[in-house]
Amino acid sequence: MSTNTAAATGTFHLKNRIFITLVVLTNTFGNLCLAIAMRNMPGLGAVPFGSYLEALFSNPWLYLGVALLASWMISTLSMYTWADLTYILPVTASGYIITALLGKFILNEQESVFRWAGVVVIACGVMLVAETPERTSPMGVEE
Repeated sequence: MSTNTAAATGTFHLKNRIFITLVVLTNTFGNLCLAIAMRNMPGLGAVPFGSYLEALFSNPWLYLGVALLASWMISTLSMYTWADLTYILPVTASGYIITALLGKFILNEQESVFRWAGVVVIACGVMLVAETPERTSPMGVEE
């Protein structure tokens, strides 16, 4: 392998890791912010609808969550230009692991043994998929 090819491969893997991290973190923290926003809301039927909307749109956690999830969507769409769907979704499923941890330690949710077993299964799947190539078909090839 030439030095240019090795450098390009190294750059590609670094870009891939950066985007996977970006996708996972923006998704998990965006959803966490939305969960916090909605926990601070009154029940939908508990107050007049206008008051509910006022509380919703004055909630800074809502805006932070939406901004993070918009970043998540843009990052995910970008990844589709160079990696397969069957690579992106399983690898970014590591966000479910982080989500379970955030739920436990930030939101004080009580996860059952079965949920943690599911998280372990997801982690194993993520590790398996992470060992495969990002793309299985040549770029620009019509199927």
